Order: sequence, then structure tokens, then C-alpha cells
Amino acid sequence: MLKNRTGFPMTFTVALVMLLTLALPRLASAQTDPNWKAQWEKILAAAKKEGKVVVLGPPGDLIREAMTQGFSKAFPGISIEYSGGRSGEQATKLKAERDGGIYSADVFLGGTTTANTQLKPMGAQDPIKPALILPEVTELKYWRDRRIEFSDKAELNLVFVNQIKVQLIFDPKQVKVEEVDELYELLQPKWKGKIVINDPLPSGAGNVNFRWIWEVLGAEKGKDYYRRIRAQAGVVDRDQRRQIEWIAQGKYAILLGPSDGVLQQLLQRGLQFGLLPDFKDYGTAITASFGAVNLINRAPHPNAARLFINWVLSKEGQTAWSKAMEHVSRRTDVSTDHLPPYQVPRAGGKYWISHTEENVNRSDEEEKILKELFGR
Repeated sequence: MLKNRTGFPMTFTVALVMLLTLALPRLASAQTDPNWKAQWEKILAAAKKEGKVVVLGPPGDLIREAMTQGFSKAFPGISIEYSGGRSGEQATKLKAERDGGIYSADVFLGGTTTANTQLKPMGAQDPIKPALILPEVTELKYWRDRRIEFSDKAELNLVFVNQIKVQLIFDPKQVKVEEVDELYELLQPKWKGKIVINDPLPSGAGNVNFRWIWEVLGAEKGKDYYRRIRAQAGVVDRDQRRQIEWIAQGKYAILLGPSDGVLQQLLQRGLQFGLLPDFKDYGTAITASFGAVNLINRAPHPNAARLFINWVLSKEGQTAWSKAMEHVSRRTDVSTDHLPPYQVPRAGGKYWISHTEENVNRSDEEEKILKELFGR
């Protein structure tokens, strides 16, 4: 049996199939402005005068280099200041600045939970559709399902990644994949104290993982599972890199709810661990991971921001993003050949769409139990 570099068996033929169901995020059409060339030249000239764009994005040297080097090569007259970090923490910092009258950021690249539960309430986003100018960005033939996808009804948060959410990673020296490939197997006594939980309270992969559990089990079973898995945990942590390193080092056996964006970069750095993309009894989720873009309002470099957004959504920008983050781009002309097959949605898979505005928001009942169990 063939195996990928993580040791997960590749027994299925993958196909990138976007699922058109009622649960799908907001899908919007776009149309190229016939005067786009003149508009583009005007924005390009103004961006050169601004001289810089400030981008908040995912953590990691690989994505930092891909974004800064790629954009600088495309637009050598404009510098890029890239600040990487966990999306929720980036949004908290952004709010603190704005509360103090400081407006330093132009573009926010990050998770849809952060966009819908933090950026939107603080009123930090500008409509992004008017900023889409280049035909290779606006023409629908370049996008899966011939749609540009938004996570929210107001169309402020544009999603450019759709891929399978990895449910957990594990230390192969302590765990066999068949011991943890069903959801309730994690509750077995032998795993008590050996599980790391990516904290589900803040926005991020842990949040998505627990939202998925709640949705697939229902409220009553979900509450019971939350209590029991919390009792199993050796530690609850928010440092997404450290959690993964603990598993690679063998300090803990299992990490529930790893950050897909961080783990793929660490795999490229040579860390080794097993992973489980989906549970055979309940499936998994489709996630945007860090793959969504927001145009920040009151931006100090509004024209350079529009330039960057068009670049990152172009074939060149999406290829750079996909290779650095190992993400499945929604562009039809960006190859998935370099990606592990387990990331690519396949026909017949059990998927819950995690990044819609509706699915991001927790009920009062779920919020209460999570704060009871994980509140600090």
C-alpha cells in the first residue's frame, strides 16, 4: 500500500470536488470592468506613490517569504511589510490599535472565524468586490464552481482555499492510526493525560474542530463529548506550533484540532508525525484554514492594498500561497499535484462546511459549556 510522507495510507483516488449544498458559503458572481486597464494603471500609479503595503497574515517563514518575495518581484517599486501570527491574536492587536486611533494595516489574510467574529464586529472591513480588477481574478472561469466565494452574506471576507480539515495528528511510536480513527476512541482510558487539545475558545483550528463535533453529534451528545474529552486532556494549549512540536517530540501522543496551515509548514521543515484527516464514522470538515482575504478600511495604503489583493488572488499569487502553505486553492488553474492527497476533497466524503458565517457562530448553549470547561 502506498503511503504519503506522514504515513497515512493513500488508498483513494482524489478529485477536487466542491460541494454545492445549502451549507456552502456565500457564492458571488463577478464581472470584469471593460475599463479595467485604465483603472488598474491609476491604482498602480497611486500605489507607487504610497510606496508600501502592510499585510497581516499567517505565521511561518515559508509563507512570509512567499508573500514578500512574490509581491516584490511583481511590483518592485512597492515594499511589503508582512506581520505573521495567529489570526485571532492579529485581530486583537488590530482592535487595540484602532481603539487607540492607530490605523496601520491594509490587508488581513486569515481564518474566516476571525473575520466573522472579530473583524466584522469591530467594523474593520471594506467591501472587497470593488477592489477586484484584473480579469484573471474577476472572470469566473478561473474559480471552482465558476464562483467567487465569500464566507459572509455581506461579502466582506473572500475565501480562496477549500480543503479537508485534519482532525488530529499523533506520535506513531505511541499510536496506531486504527486506534484513533473513530471519534469515540479518543475517550478510551489509555489516552487519558496523553492528549493535547488546541484550545477551542479563541478563533482558529481548535474552534473549528469543536464546532464540527457539536454539529455532527448534536447538542446533548456534543456537551457530553466536550466534558469527556476535556477530562482526557493532558494539556489545553493555544500555541499552534508548540502543540505540533510536542507530538513530533513524543511528549504527548495525540493533538486534537491542529492548525492545518502551521502543520503543513512544519512538515516541510522535516517534522514527522502521523495524521488523521477524517474519522471513519463521522467524516470531517472542509476548511478555508488561513485562506481568506479582507480589505481593511481606513487603510494607510489603500491603493497598494488593492494591488496586493489582486496579486494574491492571481494564478501567480495563489500558486505561491499553495506551495508555501500546502493549501488547496479555489483557482482552477493552480495545480494540486504538489499537495498531499488527503487534503483534497473527494467524491463521497463526509464533509461539514466549517467556514460559513452561519457555521462559524456558536449557540449560547455551546458557548456556555465551552467557557465552563476551557475558560481561564
